[in-house]
Amino acid sequence: MSSKRVLPIAEIVIIILFACVPLFATFPYRLNIFLSWEGAYRMYLGQVPYRDFGMPVGFMYWVIPAVFFKIFGPQMITLIKAQVFINILSGLAFRSICKSFQLPVVIRFGSVLLFCLSYSFLNFWPWYNHTVIVYELIALAFLSKYLLSERRRLAWLILSGVFVFFSFFTKQDGGGMALLLCA
Repeated sequence: MSSKRVLPIAEIVIIILFACVPLFATFPYRLNIFLSWEGAYRMYLGQVPYRDFGMPVGFMYWVIPAVFFKIFGPQMITLIKAQVFINILSGLAFRSICKSFQLPVVIRFGSVLLFCLSYSFLNFWPWYNHTVIVYELIALAFLSKYLLSERRRLAWLILSGVFVFFSFFTKQDGGGMALLLCA
């Protein structure tokens, strides 16, 4: 197998492995984790943000943890499982952006490894400051795919807009930055 074949597979393996490390370790309780728990738990119960309860951040912050509560039950480890999923999404979005810019495979591999070590690996509890950037990365990945591919598909542009919306309705300052970057 050539490096052109091995390294792309290794990128995905690295993204998944680094994201899954928190499942096998014990981490300290994060100060203010109640914010993640409270909103996700209330949505898990069927409550609607801003109608049934108020919170200082946008509702999209709790969507992934609430879905994971529905799947795995409302436990603290479920928040870590949700963050593993978010970290995988962020790594794949970053990799997609690198691919859209047609970075050489070796540079892309190094970039993905550095991204996983310095960004996603350190985030093991869901947090709105991280989630907003993940949605932004996904929006940028779809926009890059739309702008830099030979066949421009409108679906990529629409998906980019959807994730800008998600970003804005997670945290308005980061979402505003996503809107400005994508515009």
